[in-house]
Amino acid sequence: MKTVGIVLAAGASRRMGSPKALLRGADGIPLAARQAALLLAGGCEAAAVVLGAEIERIRLELPEKLATVENPRWAQGRASSLQAGIGAHPQADGFLFLPVDAAGVKEATIREILEVASKKPQLVWRPVHRGEKGNLLWIPQEAGRELMKLPPDARVDEWVRPLAKELEVGDSAILRNVNTPEEWAILLRTHHL
Repeated sequence: MKTVGIVLAAGASRRMGSPKALLRGADGIPLAARQAALLLAGGCEAAAVVLGAEIERIRLELPEKLATVENPRWAQGRASSLQAGIGAHPQADGFLFLPVDAAGVKEATIREILEVASKKPQLVWRPVHRGEKGNLLWIPQEAGRELMKLPPDARVDEWVRPLAKELEVGDSAILRNVNTPEEWAILLRTHHL
């Protein structure tokens, strides 16, 4: 089963004040590249980063070998970024979406999601932590085709709610949204990124 990992990094990062895709840990690796590497290490066959706002600046600072997908409709809504990722990978059996700001997710968590998805690949999988929905999402190609029909500003959470099977994981990082410089600084101190 070929899963393509998609890092969602098209937003304007207004509260952060600079692109989240380019946030760097102590090793200097941009967060978008770190997240793509995580998806590959966790078992995805391929990984790409969906970009929109400040795309030229971000592409210049990301590693050349990192696959990117342009979302020209990024300002219209998050669904457009999932659609851009799906549309760029028509041969995939499924997609694992990881927001760029869900920093610190463990490789073992990615493996766990992919293992469950490989056993029941017709289902949509939503990881949860202690019953709280996480920010990652695995969908099969068939559900991807349905998602492509949604308007770009559709609420993906509402669309996926009746479809998704919950997967309880022990990784609280699936709940994370790093939105401000203060939150990023705390994460760097506590997780040694």
